[in-house]
Amino acid sequence: MRSKSHILAADIGGTNARFACLEKSSQGGWDVHHFAKVKCADYPTFDAALSEYLEGIDIKPDRAAFCAAGPVQDGYINLTNTDWQISVRRLTAIYGFETCQLYNDFAGMTRSVPELKDDDFMPIREGQAYANEPILVAGPGTGFGVGYLIPMQSGWHVMASEGGHMAYSPQTSLELELLNVLNRGGVFVSLELVSSGKGLPLMHAALCEIHGVPYQPAAPDLIRQRALEGDKLCRDVCEVRAAATMGAIGDLALAGGARGGIVLAGGVSERMIDFYAEPRAMNRYLYRGPHSEYVRAIPMRLLKSPHAPLIGAAASLGGF
Repeated sequence: MRSKSHILAADIGGTNARFACLEKSSQGGWDVHHFAKVKCADYPTFDAALSEYLEGIDIKPDRAAFCAAGPVQDGYINLTNTDWQISVRRLTAIYGFETCQLYNDFAGMTRSVPELKDDDFMPIREGQAYANEPILVAGPGTGFGVGYLIPMQSGWHVMASEGGHMAYSPQTSLELELLNVLNRGGVFVSLELVSSGKGLPLMHAALCEIHGVPYQPAAPDLIRQRALEGDKLCRDVCEVRAAATMGAIGDLALAGGARGGIVLAGGVSERMIDFYAEPRAMNRYLYRGPHSEYVRAIPMRLLKSPHAPLIGAAASLGGF
């Protein structure tokens, strides 16, 4: 059954792809139907994953909005952290959508913020949010996403960016040593390399070398657990990642004038939030020389909704 009230939405990251059919609720907000999450590695192409999803539901939306990890150009994206490619022109031809749009994944994440409810967030720091100032939405998942939400008279404008690929900024002797190890062979050491899920094995291996112990791959959950139990190496892994993230959040807040608030997002942010909140990492955000009071006054929240990028993609189509 073709439907004009539902929007087919997808959120495609480097590890997982999420699908749903969204409908604007008469009570405000969005109703999410037929939510599904799949591993990108289980499908050779995005088309294959999308086809299987559509075959399993009884709704055939006329409109589609997809957000994916990487820069979008002319309705096409070659995803940054997987081999998939997505083309609006190709999908429209195959599925006959009346409207089909493609957005950067953090553009979708960012656009979701004004659509969500208070209980979709966890407060991290209190502060004063200014209604007419930009909101920063940023944080690590498989990669490191950065977006700004700009208030306009006509609604909201999303400024997507590739801020996660800015250079890593070490501040301690350990971090400088880490930079030197990662930089061997002229490798560009980005914020994403140090903070994200994709970069964790390289960063873990580099810190093993610095500690003088053999590198043994370990799952992120195990590293965090060992860190909480007092393991020095794992503690360094978590603290360096947290400090890099929170230092970057401070930089991005100043650069974007984000006095409308800060929203931490991404799967790594959710799992690492306890380390972000520790003084060592939080102070990296707070201490900004003469502009310390500027960032101290900005409220900060953690985004918890698994549907956020899907809602943001649907809301980006407009017309509601």
